[in-house]
Amino acid sequence: MNKKIIIKTFATNVAISFFFAAIFILLIYIFGNTKINYYASIINTVAVSAINEKEIEPVYKVETKRIINYPDYGKKYGNVVISKINLKLPLYHGDSLSILRYGVGHYAGSYFPGEGGTVILAAHNDVGYFHRLPELEKGDIVKLETNYGTFEYKVDSHKIVKETDLASFPIQKEKEMLIMYTCYPINRSVVGRKTERYVVYAYLVGDSDE
Repeated sequence: MNKKIIIKTFATNVAISFFFAAIFILLIYIFGNTKINYYASIINTVAVSAINEKEIEPVYKVETKRIINYPDYGKKYGNVVISKINLKLPLYHGDSLSILRYGVGHYAGSYFPGEGGTVILAAHNDVGYFHRLPELEKGDIVKLETNYGTFEYKVDSHKIVKETDLASFPIQKEKEMLIMYTCYPINRSVVGRKTERYVVYAYLVGDSDE
């Protein structure tokens, strides 16, 4: 065989071998990286999920009346306890209708317990909720047991107001005040939409001018 032909054939075979080797390496790189990225993404997803599922507990600074890490909207962060009417209900941040199905809702536009301002709570007037609110009298104690501390309020007064009477729900920070309300009349035999509210006002025990 001609030496030139032999050299040409050898060179062609080498070139073909390098070509297929390059393709093979490229495929390994592409699919290898894809797999690595895939498993890396799974690990990251699990890690992020674990962080999100771990609830960060609020921290209360007594000296500044400041809360660090507020509860998320819709999250339970305590209980409302009123011994006078044998009541203990879960307390949630937010007062949407879906939240009120499960317990007492804390109006997101008001202060949190311990912050020194107005705390507004709402619940249905059904049995087991706020249906016995009218039984409270001046001096009765309401406890808000939160996951960052317990706060006691002494009942001061109550009144029946129109649902549109926003002046009866003042949000201020001169003094810590608890406002609890429910639909009125509380009598369940009264059908239809109720346009009045039964409101109870209480003040934090220990506040000045209590």
